[in-house]
Amino acid sequence: MKILFTGVYPHLHGGLECFAERTAAALEKAGHAVNIAGDPPRELDDSDFVLMQKIPPTVADLRRLKAHYGDRLRFYAHDHELYCLRRHYYDPLRRLCDRTYSFLPCRVCAAVTRPQWIARNLFRPIRAFIEEMRGVKTFVAAEYMKENLVKNGFPPDGVKILHPLFMKPFREEAAAHSWMPDGRLRILFMGQLIAGKGVGMLIEASGLMKTPHELIVVGTGRDEAKLRRTAPPGVKFLGWQENAHRFFRYADVCAFPSLWNEPFGMVGAEALAHGVSVVAFDVGGVRELLHPGVTGLFPSAPDGRTRTADARTPAALAKALDDIADPAKLAEMSANALDAAERLFDPDRFIEELLSW
Repeated sequence: MKILFTGVYPHLHGGLECFAERTAAALEKAGHAVNIAGDPPRELDDSDFVLMQKIPPTVADLRRLKAHYGDRLRFYAHDHELYCLRRHYYDPLRRLCDRTYSFLPCRVCAAVTRPQWIARNLFRPIRAFIEEMRGVKTFVAAEYMKENLVKNGFPPDGVKILHPLFMKPFREEAAAHSWMPDGRLRILFMGQLIAGKGVGMLIEASGLMKTPHELIVVGTGRDEAKLRRTAPPGVKFLGWQENAHRFFRYADVCAFPSLWNEPFGMVGAEALAHGVSVVAFDVGGVRELLHPGVTGLFPSAPDGRTRTADARTPAALAKALDDIADPAKLAEMSANALDAAERLFDPDRFIEELLSW
């Protein structure tokens, strides 16, 4: 089968690009030919299957793809771009958003939080994109994402949950893992160093913890210089790293304190595949991969709830990290994480469901 991916830009390397890279490799291994493009090519070919990983730049581009490929066209929704101008789905006060798209409130929100994008957002035809996309079969990573699309007018039977493709669980690596070998909890953060990813709150939580620990930060971003200036000496910043997943071998827990509505949580899923438990805020679709007390922990508010603003604080995060800091508990959660990854991320099932729908 001849397959085309659009919306994948090689100069970037986030969750979307990892998804595309692994999916392309799995499809090629299965005998398919895969071509990857950023924007839709000017000359559309005779591909048998086309997967849009981002919405095309214009409604006209989208209509051109639909007209040419018809039922061969699919979309994988990696973020909230179809119904949120900011794509992050939280408001100017950093409260998680659950509204359906509305012209005036959404544009005011985008203007307040991203004034540099006013010109672009003011004229972005969200409703036209939504109308055109309702007729395209759409894959999502989590039930949470499906609920959002259905709220915005997508037919439920036109949205299919398909968990992202990951490598097979690293069972041998996990079996050789030594948990808290020197009595210190080794905390790994991996991701962009921006406010929405919560790394600043994690650094603050580190200062509140009772357990001896070290915090390793892998990644870069616009807040990196500020974070390096304000972090205590015990925080290790490693910057952007090639083959960053190797750091899971030396981690006891993966901290994933995103403050925005993560569609799924690629870093958390990576951790599971390496047999590393996760401490994450209960936002967006993260609960689809993290089972509290089984594969990790959600920080909780004083009343025990996890999906509230009171649960997304440095104190709540510090307590969850202290609670998980036990070698026996970490070993048990590691085994559970590997089993969860086996169930969620089966490559053969993924390819079959991707191409047969």
